[in-house]
Amino acid sequence: MESPTTATVCSRSPEALLSFTTSTATSVLPCSKKAKQRPTVTMLPPLDEFIANLFKRSQLPPCICLVSLIYLQRLKTSLPRHARGDLDTPYRLFLAAILTASKFMAEAGSALTSQAVAEMTDHVYTPKDINLMERSFLGLIKYDLFVNVEAIKDYLALHGRLLEMDLIEHVMEQQQQQQQS
Repeated sequence: MESPTTATVCSRSPEALLSFTTSTATSVLPCSKKAKQRPTVTMLPPLDEFIANLFKRSQLPPCICLVSLIYLQRLKTSLPRHARGDLDTPYRLFLAAILTASKFMAEAGSALTSQAVAEMTDHVYTPKDINLMERSFLGLIKYDLFVNVEAIKDYLALHGRLLEMDLIEHVMEQQQQQQQS
């Protein structure tokens, strides 16, 4: 019988994670280069600054960031070819993915909330906007939220070098030697 294992995702470079996340969010679908007449869009900083600010304020563990990237990849593969976004779509996709990953991965009561995300974005988006983003995102990925260790290994095999992330597996010694007998 194999010993059970636990896994931890470690980031060697916050800068690499930021760069990769920005690139992923902008590559999900083609977006308009012109801002619509919504005041929100004109208040947005560059996407990399927006993501860096949210990472800094939220203090999310690397595993949640990685799961959000897996969700964005799932979205990208499920969208129809003709799908197009607005100028702020990468921001919205990033927020929805990170919020969804946080809720899926977190212990009870420790996940991000729409209100907290609105505050972290300096209220560029309202909690109501963020709730709508999350619901739309969940529908687009067809509620495919489960991410197992194999999916993480596969994603890191493809992108781990760019992300500068590693999966560290710990073998639990036969339940700590049967709780020290």
